[in-house]
Amino acid sequence: MLKINITKVLLIGIYSSTLLLQVQAKEYDAQDIANVFYALNGDAANPHKKINHAKGFCALGEFKPVKNITQTLQIPILNQSSIPAQIRFSLGGGNPQASDKSKPRGIAIKLEGKSESWELVMLNTEINFAKNPKEFYEFFAMKVPKNGKLDTKNIQKRTQKVASYRNFEALLSTIGITGSVANTMYHSIHAFYFKDAKSGDMLPARFKLVPLNGVSYLTDEELQARGDDFLESDFKAKVAKKPIEYKLIVVFANANDTLNDTTALWSGEHKELAIGTLKVNKYNGIDCNGDVFMPGTLPQGIGEPKDPLFNLRDSTYAITFSKRQ
Repeated sequence: MLKINITKVLLIGIYSSTLLLQVQAKEYDAQDIANVFYALNGDAANPHKKINHAKGFCALGEFKPVKNITQTLQIPILNQSSIPAQIRFSLGGGNPQASDKSKPRGIAIKLEGKSESWELVMLNTEINFAKNPKEFYEFFAMKVPKNGKLDTKNIQKRTQKVASYRNFEALLSTIGITGSVANTMYHSIHAFYFKDAKSGDMLPARFKLVPLNGVSYLTDEELQARGDDFLESDFKAKVAKKPIEYKLIVVFANANDTLNDTTALWSGEHKELAIGTLKVNKYNGIDCNGDVFMPGTLPQGIGEPKDPLFNLRDSTYAITFSKRQ
């Protein structure tokens, strides 16, 4: 008769459960995130390849703060009447030949003040697809081909199972494809903290870059008539005639808004404050595609977000930038 050592079985069960919990509870760091980007978008023949927002072009301009805005927000860099700006417009993903008909868009801006800088890295969606490093890592990991094949069924299953992925896909379905960066709105995603000039309090807020020409999307017919590389040529044509302008607007959080979750939409009315105008007036080639824009480069009077992805984002950018050198 087979004798079973109950104690041993229980110990094995406990050990197995512990291992499972350790795997499930793994804390992903910046190196893990960089690794999954390289697994998805890297090229062994080109180790210096940019592995996200790989397609883009560069521009120059100026940021003109609203007059006397520092009487409302204590941000000294905004005392300048004009701040030189370097801008990079980009598409999401690691393909430098990607079609401009894709939805994910980005803008990165370096404001070079007299004594300090402010770098803004923004997307054309109000929210992110992940609220923590684990979700961020797994969002890309599930898209890495296995044995040369993409597991589309698993991607669909995971997207529906994870609320962050599901909600992001739902939001994307409501967004069209813009025919120009001049008609694209960009969002900070994270909630930053802005110093109130009167009270000295740090007020939580997101910010958005709103095109003065308004947001407009291509119709299906217009989209079919476009090639895959219309954004850069459209920009050149428009900026040759006059600057493309955006209002930078701070959107202050309400008491019930979630501040530490980049997947949370803020609903209802919010107090907004325009703090300046970005005037983009010159095409500047593609050399800035190799540069790095760090959202953690903040001027006095603006505090870092407190969500679990913000510092991870900066650290990942630093790792991937070093690999491009």
